[in-house]
Amino acid sequence: MTKLQALLRANPNEEPSEIAHKLLTRLQGFVPDPEGRALIEASFDWVSDFELEEELQRRVDEQINEAWSVFVLLTVEGRAWFYDAILNALEKESFSYGESARKTAKLTELFAMRKASLESSYALREELRVSHSRILNLLTEWIAKGTEMQRQNPAFAGLSHAAASLFGIYFNHPHYMDDDDLRSEAALLLPQLIRTFYPACNHIHIYMLGYHNNYDAEIARMIDFYIRLDQPVEEKGKAYYSLASSFMGENSPVLERGIEPVLDELAPRIETWSDEQFDEFIDTFVFCPLLRQPLFQIARSKDRQLVLELIIAQNRKTEQSTKVSDHLNKALVIVAQIEADSMPQGEGGVKFADFNFKLAVIEELMYKQNVLKPRFDVVAFAQEYALREISIAEEGDRPIPEVREYFERLVLTEQDLAHVTKLVIGSGQQAQLQIVPFWNGEGSCFDVHTLEDLRHLPNLRVLQIVKLLKADLSPALERDIILVQD
Repeated sequence: MTKLQALLRANPNEEPSEIAHKLLTRLQGFVPDPEGRALIEASFDWVSDFELEEELQRRVDEQINEAWSVFVLLTVEGRAWFYDAILNALEKESFSYGESARKTAKLTELFAMRKASLESSYALREELRVSHSRILNLLTEWIAKGTEMQRQNPAFAGLSHAAASLFGIYFNHPHYMDDDDLRSEAALLLPQLIRTFYPACNHIHIYMLGYHNNYDAEIARMIDFYIRLDQPVEEKGKAYYSLASSFMGENSPVLERGIEPVLDELAPRIETWSDEQFDEFIDTFVFCPLLRQPLFQIARSKDRQLVLELIIAQNRKTEQSTKVSDHLNKALVIVAQIEADSMPQGEGGVKFADFNFKLAVIEELMYKQNVLKPRFDVVAFAQEYALREISIAEEGDRPIPEVREYFERLVLTEQDLAHVTKLVIGSGQQAQLQIVPFWNGEGSCFDVHTLEDLRHLPNLRVLQIVKLLKADLSPALERDIILVQD
């Protein structure tokens, strides 16, 4: 009978799930501090891999973590003691024996979990901040130990699991808004941690790599590390596929930041890969993340197209590179068709020297005189545009590139322009609010800098200047155009 079973007055034959439930039940009630601490310390020694079925093991783990969290929520002193007690136990582990290493790995995993309420996670963030240097030192020590240890050593798996789990507290324990300084400092250890313990790493480690101050270079180096790793793909660990998804998948952080800096770092490395490594990169980092509608996803992302162009530029004749070329060609056909359906395709027309002057003319002809049809509506355009998802709510405070492109491509003929007898150059116009839906009239994005385009308006008689005109008025004065200035 273990000490925990004795403290809980448990039957020696009770299963781990029953013991875990008793621990949770006991700590959910009011427990005097010495008794609570004794129960938790006893659970540290009791924690182990009980060789349970996966779902049952998960429930046991969650109940233990919740029991700890219930206790640490009670007092600041209890939280400080808990963090110190856990770290004391971890710092004593030498990782010399497989069984001891496995127990330490399980203890670390449960410590880093966030099964209980967010309240308990936030409560622990102060303890993490206080213990931050101590934890970084422990991670540094474990990474150094891992680089020296033979992977065949039975204790190495426990060390890998422990190190990967301990880093997880920087994902689970901090506040999401206020503790980026801790994450950024911890992320400096991540590249070496992943290289050393890659089989135990997962999506959390790839996500946290986003806090590294040299993210673009580290992503490229990490891809290069995995591609060169002399292991079967299925043994490279969960983080391998998370990295691939982060590179090219849906909601990819690399794509959100812009992939060009990563490709600049990656390009010289690709040149040194064998054909086999080259094809593995294409299969894992290009096609695996794009299993759902790959052509459409390539068509909708210029950054994805850049990756395919980089692959094609290697001029390698491999099975996967041929597939890349075929996919890019088909995707570009889709792009051309969508653009043909979405954008004005008229030929000819008048060329304007100042785009913002053209917008003022479009305002007059499309939104006042209804000469230009159809009347453009940004909401309908965003809903129907297929090359990417346009979110007016998220992008409406700045120029939406595709909307600007629409008006740039819009053809105005001499016949259209002959209808313009009065023109207003001012803020708050419909044409402007299509491009920047939430524009407040401030800033210079719609300033008109030249009146050179007055030559396209032979019948203009009145020019009303409300705001935004930053041009010389001479062309208007020379034509005796009536100027109305507010």
